[in-house]
Amino acid sequence: MMRVFAEFFIGDDGKEYRRKTLLHFGTSVELIGSAVLMNPGSAKVIGDPDNEFLKRFYSDNHNIADIDTSNWRAYNADSTMNQVKKIFNGWYLQNDNEIELDGVIQLFNCFYYKNQNYNEALNNYDNDTIFKFNEYQYLKDRPVYLGWGGAGKSELRPIATEIFSKIDKTITPIYNLDFNKNSFYHPGFINRSYKKFSGTKSLLSDFISLIDK
Repeated sequence: MMRVFAEFFIGDDGKEYRRKTLLHFGTSVELIGSAVLMNPGSAKVIGDPDNEFLKRFYSDNHNIADIDTSNWRAYNADSTMNQVKKIFNGWYLQNDNEIELDGVIQLFNCFYYKNQNYNEALNNYDNDTIFKFNEYQYLKDRPVYLGWGGAGKSELRPIATEIFSKIDKTITPIYNLDFNKNSFYHPGFINRSYKKFSGTKSLLSDFISLIDK
């Protein structure tokens, strides 16, 4: 079972934003790893958060003694979140060695305007908005999956290259140091291509080797 909690905001423009998102599996609050995608999609608020869990997670993993939970909500899991789960547990490799996840995957995005329509989301991207990724301090100690797709090399390149430059390549050594030589497959592309594209299987295999330790 996967529980989802995220920071919820309504901007001055009246639009909905979702910032930090946590995917919780099992009973542990240990950080499994992180993923950085493009922008939030279709997940919807379903209730109040588990404040005790949130405080334990940020205290144990990020040394934050008293996180403000007032803007956090519980969400349902959308298709992308389920695809992230399958990337982290090895489901797409179809080799009967699926990992039983017990802990937390942090889900971030290049920017936080919530819209599942790819083109509409990009049309609303604003380099000056406060609702873009700035949580570099959380991308440490555990592997990071970068899945912003082709937008990371075009419309979102300024923020994507900055994120890429700041992740620890010794912890996530699957990436070429040359940004342009990497394939930052979005989980949706992984879901469509894992049976027929060798590049997908290779990337997934390399990534899961970092998780299964």
